[in-house]
Amino acid sequence: MKTASQTSVVITPAIVVIILVSAAVLFIGLTGKKVPLLSNLRVDIVLLVLLGMTICILGGIGRVAAQNAWTHPLAILASIIGVAILVITLAVFAGWKLPLIHGDQQALIAIAILIGAKVIDSLIHYLLARSL
Repeated sequence: MKTASQTSVVITPAIVVIILVSAAVLFIGLTGKKVPLLSNLRVDIVLLVLLGMTICILGGIGRVAAQNAWTHPLAILASIIGVAILVITLAVFAGWKLPLIHGDQQALIAIAILIGAKVIDSLIHYLLARSL
């Protein structure tokens, strides 16, 4: 018999709203639109990372913990992607030079892509757990 944590929906309305807000932050950061509080790429990066962490808390890490699936390959992949996001964020603020990322705008794009990869990873993990 499956527990409630295994059958719960992975994409909730709250996560959809957070994804839409994240897309808006990304759009503002990439286009350079003048929006109060969001007219700085570093603020956009921090906000995008915080929104991504919120998505992870609501739709990913909680299910992994509830199922005690820390050693599942998709959970390990999600952890590696999460660490990469944090390293990119730290590099932006510490002034480190990373390969393929040559500025704050490219860091914003890389973080958005990695957050998208984590969402896809979480969906795959959910679908695999549901089919068992």
